[in-house]
Amino acid sequence: MTLLRNIFFILVTILISQNLVWADDLTGRVLDPQGSVVPAAQVRLFDRKTGQLRTTVSNSEGGFSFRGIPRGDYLLEADASSSALTASRQVSLRGDQSADLELKISGTNVEVLVTAVGTPQSIEETAKAIDVVDADQIAQRDELSITEAIRTLPGIRVKQLEGPGSFVSIRTRGLRNQDTAVLIDGMRFRDAGSIQGDATAFLEDMTIVDTERIEVLRGSGSSLYGSHALGGVINITTRPGGGRTHGEFRAEGGGLGMIRSVLGMGGGLAADRFTYSGSVSHLNVTKGARDGTPYRNTATQGAAKYSFTPGISLNGRLWYSDSYLATTENPTYSPATLANGTGPIYTAVALPLDQLERFERKQPYTVGNATFIPNQINPDGRRLGNFLSGALTFQHQISPNSSYHVGYQRVDTKRTYLDGPAGPGLFEPTGASRSNFDGYTDTIQAHFDQRAGGYNFITLGYEFEAEKYYTFNGSNAGANSIDLRQRSNAFYVQDQIRLIEGQLQLTVAGRAQSFKLKTPAFAGSPGPYTGVSAVEPPNAYTGDGSLAYFFRRSGTKLRGHIGNSFRAPSGYERYGGGGTSFYGDPRLRPERSIAMDGGIDQWLFGSRLQLGGTIYYTKLQELIRFDSFLPGDPFGRRFGGYANGGGGIARGFEFSGKVSPTSKTNFQA
Repeated sequence: MTLLRNIFFILVTILISQNLVWADDLTGRVLDPQGSVVPAAQVRLFDRKTGQLRTTVSNSEGGFSFRGIPRGDYLLEADASSSALTASRQVSLRGDQSADLELKISGTNVEVLVTAVGTPQSIEETAKAIDVVDADQIAQRDELSITEAIRTLPGIRVKQLEGPGSFVSIRTRGLRNQDTAVLIDGMRFRDAGSIQGDATAFLEDMTIVDTERIEVLRGSGSSLYGSHALGGVINITTRPGGGRTHGEFRAEGGGLGMIRSVLGMGGGLAADRFTYSGSVSHLNVTKGARDGTPYRNTATQGAAKYSFTPGISLNGRLWYSDSYLATTENPTYSPATLANGTGPIYTAVALPLDQLERFERKQPYTVGNATFIPNQINPDGRRLGNFLSGALTFQHQISPNSSYHVGYQRVDTKRTYLDGPAGPGLFEPTGASRSNFDGYTDTIQAHFDQRAGGYNFITLGYEFEAEKYYTFNGSNAGANSIDLRQRSNAFYVQDQIRLIEGQLQLTVAGRAQSFKLKTPAFAGSPGPYTGVSAVEPPNAYTGDGSLAYFFRRSGTKLRGHIGNSFRAPSGYERYGGGGTSFYGDPRLRPERSIAMDGGIDQWLFGSRLQLGGTIYYTKLQELIRFDSFLPGDPFGRRFGGYANGGGGIARGFEFSGKVSPTSKTNFQA
């Protein structure tokens, strides 16, 4: 009891001291290029150390205020809604202060970036290739999903196989689907129940609900964000709330029998000591592709923060999605279509739509010159999916130069595939078929930020992750199941160096990650992996460096970035399989890549025109692939399995341009 009383006394002392010290106000006005006040402008305040975001809206006189915030360095950003007027400035708060923002016509509506180094930077400071899609752009373009919103960005290729809800993949700079890490508010989102342990299986279900902005980093990012960041990183930020109570309701309809509605609310209480934001969305595509692939998605997303003192806060956020999709059969063949293929190159000619419909009804059909039968509507094929991502984060600003945060995140993913004998495919089950693929990841993340002198900003971090892959067929989970688990520990460090009054930015970072395996459980068979917990898988080591120099007079920024990244083997790749066929290898090394890029950004005509170009080269040094010949394999696999092997390269050039000839017009390409 004495120990508990002492801990309680220390906590109360910290809270009281924080209330005595950190209670400064930041006020100001938002002005247009002619000096007139701008009401209803969106104003955002980014904490340089913690990345914490505060938002408000300017009043009818253009005024804004942030009350009771800790002393330190901030980036202040504003934009006029539905226009190309933007502004940002750095603020060093050392007491109550006033800072006006004069908006200007700009080719970009975002001035502050977070994902490049994990803390806010102005767009002129960023040394990595990064683009942003914010809530205003999403609303103006009426995007339905995260993948639709980023489709226009350079270096990003988004592919969707059929209609809404069907399989979606993202390829960054020409790399594979699993080479792009997906983050929600800076913490990894992935499906531990998928073969590569990535987020791809749920990209189609990530609809726009309560999204503040989406930042897309191209190039290696593992030193800061860990596994899967070989090609790039997508960071989805939840609206933080704050300000007066406000809400929205949207309803719309369209082609394919689409009906969509979104209901949201946000605000703050007690002078924004408590802030909140949340939305619920429902998307119902009643027909889908060829009027036979309906899709439904119901999702809720939100965040809340309570500030015990200006320097101590607890943040929580949640994103839940539940979906239903009528699936199709894979492209197939028949003896007649095979007979139409000649020569070493097989020309793909699809069966005409009218004949495809006869094939689906199991009626006689005419092949003509078709060489394959495209996807067929399956009357009893279904995909049920849901995911839950929730996190709690405790933040403490010890002083204007020191802060830390500790966060916990749970990601729970579930996919169920149902099928029956009524489909037109060649390999239909004789009765009802059910396959379940479940996974979860628990992540604990802590990092400490310290400004050292006038030039260095150092981040020290630790991350623990536990993952589980669980799958079973049929309704009896215990009769035919696989339970696979592994854990990892990571330490990382980063130093941001600002020289020549911020014109020169240098960032170096490194990460070391180790893995711990648990003996898998196979229902009905012990499998060949007994004693696997004694295996020590190889560690993953990464390093990263970036450099940017901004010529203020000419509006030119030169930047370069080099680093290596990794993808940790998934639970299935480590020891997947079942029955008499096992494919995993617990000794697998992480996939490795090294990437470099260099670029130039140019602001012209008072920032109304912005041009950017990047040349990049990525080498996949070592991959995990499925090999049919495994000499000396100690795990007794009969039909091959996963093994480390060679890689490949991706190289190219990216170019983008943005121009705003007036305050209400913005073009980008």
